[in-house]
Amino acid sequence: MKKILFLMSVLIFAGCSAVQENQYKAAEYFIESQFDFFKLNSLEKAKKTFAKDAVLIGTDKAEFFKGWSQIEPSIAGQLAAIKNPKFKTRDLTILLSNDGKMASYTQVVDFSYELNGELGEIKDVRNSGVIKNEHGVWKIAQIHWSVGVQGQVVEYEM
Repeated sequence: MKKILFLMSVLIFAGCSAVQENQYKAAEYFIESQFDFFKLNSLEKAKKTFAKDAVLIGTDKAEFFKGWSQIEPSIAGQLAAIKNPKFKTRDLTILLSNDGKMASYTQVVDFSYELNGELGEIKDVRNSGVIKNEHGVWKIAQIHWSVGVQGQVVEYEM
């Protein structure tokens, strides 16, 4: 009997590990494809990428949006103005919740684009966020972009 219980425990653990691994891979794929709406210049795809109650914190002071109704005008304006966006990401770290329904992530992004006929590039953008799985579909729940300043903003000993 003890052997059967042990074997069942091992099988359950292995099954949970496989489910967790699949959720991790699905979350990773979503994070890697989260900018597709930008590349495709599709507001409809953006709407499917963000949760209705998502929070977006951008690099500009005014970019603190809560909910799709606030996020949409900003995304629409960016899609209209920015051409040929390209994203290079690196240093992706994902932390998946135990139930596999939420994940937080951090990464560094280099973003190049064309704006008013001129090429631009922003390097080393820090991008972090939280994604949630809504009925089998990953969505951005919170996303935060920042560009580090040179030197310390608050002086302290390191």
